[in-house]
Amino acid sequence: MNNFIEYIKGSFEELNTNMTWASREEAQKSTVIVAAFTIVFALVVAGVDKVFQTGLDNFFKMF
Repeated sequence: MNNFIEYIKGSFEELNTNMTWASREEAQKSTVIVAAFTIVFALVVAGVDKVFQTGLDNFFKMF
């Protein structure tokens, strides 16, 4: 248990002394880029799903 507590203390010390954090502007810019990519990716996946759904519907209508 003592090793675990030392590990946690060491982790917090590392975060406070050795980490460099992105500025607020960089974080906001990155967030907007990730959100935009996520929306575009979701639309592409929805489009591919629609194409496959239509194709399978047409395929099964033949039988």
